[in-house]
Amino acid sequence: MRLILMAACLLLLLPGMSFSAQWQITELDNGLRVMILENHQVPQVNISTTIKVGAKNETDFFDGATHLLEHLILFRGTEKMTGEELGDAMKKHGAYFNGYTSADWTDFVISLPNENIEFALEIHADMLFRSNFPEAEMDKERQAVLEEINISEDNPGAKVYRSALKALFGDHPYSKNVLGTKERVSNVPRDSVYAYYKRYYAPNNMTMVIVGDFDAVATLELVKKNFAGFPRGDEAKDNYSLPPVRDKIIEIEIKKDIAQAYLMMSSIGPKADSPDQYPLDIMATIIGSGQSSRLWKKLIDEQSLVYSISFFFETNKYEGIVASTARLDPANISLVEEAINEVLTDVIENGFTEKELRKAKNKLKTNHYASLERGLDLADKYAEYDSFIGYKFVENYPDNVEKVTLVELNSMAGKYLNTDSYVKTMVVPK
Repeated sequence: MRLILMAACLLLLLPGMSFSAQWQITELDNGLRVMILENHQVPQVNISTTIKVGAKNETDFFDGATHLLEHLILFRGTEKMTGEELGDAMKKHGAYFNGYTSADWTDFVISLPNENIEFALEIHADMLFRSNFPEAEMDKERQAVLEEINISEDNPGAKVYRSALKALFGDHPYSKNVLGTKERVSNVPRDSVYAYYKRYYAPNNMTMVIVGDFDAVATLELVKKNFAGFPRGDEAKDNYSLPPVRDKIIEIEIKKDIAQAYLMMSSIGPKADSPDQYPLDIMATIIGSGQSSRLWKKLIDEQSLVYSISFFFETNKYEGIVASTARLDPANISLVEEAINEVLTDVIENGFTEKELRKAKNKLKTNHYASLERGLDLADKYAEYDSFIGYKFVENYPDNVEKVTLVELNSMAGKYLNTDSYVKTMVVPK
């Protein structure tokens, strides 16, 4: 068993250890950043293109426009083909295609058999730069997004999270709901969305990552053939303002037709370019990740106070989120809040142990390597991180986690753990 485990660990380590030497990175004259990695294990091609535009780039008038635009690009056709024709072409070539919108970026992906790489790059360019959504098609997609907002509103876990962010960040762009508001999605003019698209969906705001079984030199030529002719656009500008400084606990209670309660206690964390994020990842793992975490042991194993419990640090381009979440009996909210704060206070006063530090480092590194095993996941991760902090973050993550000392870890507790000035959000039964 020991030999098998060692072999498995080596398999996990090999991909991450060799990527930096194999990447071929080029910037086209129009500013498109292209990262290509040959991986001949599976006859597949995976493309992920991230645009440096998300909810943080929207004005209040444009709330949800980036997410709506993602839908339009994916499903409503281009200057060359209708949305139905686009979907049929993808099916014909065995392609998986999708898109994701966050506060920081928008990502479009295609994965398909490697013999169809030329088709993939052609249709990818067509979707990114030649989408031409008629008013009627846009109205159809509005309805799809409005339904997505309704589903999110009905989900108590999503509701407690969105409400927490709105209160936590104030006028900061991360307070926005990436899905948008019903009012804005319903009424934002088609021409305004199209102008936003033409302004920011430009090569100089994009990173394209291609991973798979192909020849890198030939693939770069295909990229140039399909993408080099598009002009630069405006540099994406973020609408940024500092989050509010808090000196007390803010409580928000939302009543819904549910049987259980949902609790979130949140504070502001560091930006993505801060070295503090590595000890915070470790801290979050020890405090609230899995059955061996401190919160699980106290609130579930010892006191049986919650149905589920977690503690997480969410990194962003700007300020991150440090939070604990719980699903529980509404009668236990005060007891759970008190128990969580007892765990955090103990961490602040007494710190962690070397054993906890070592275990958390191993868990984080294993999860990191596992996230790079699939070609599409690898392309996604490099494209997304390169869009706001640089791809080296991905390659250097295990080393930066490993460098964290117990002294550094314990110093972060007093800096970021909050027991007297957090946002307490609750979704409770009516």
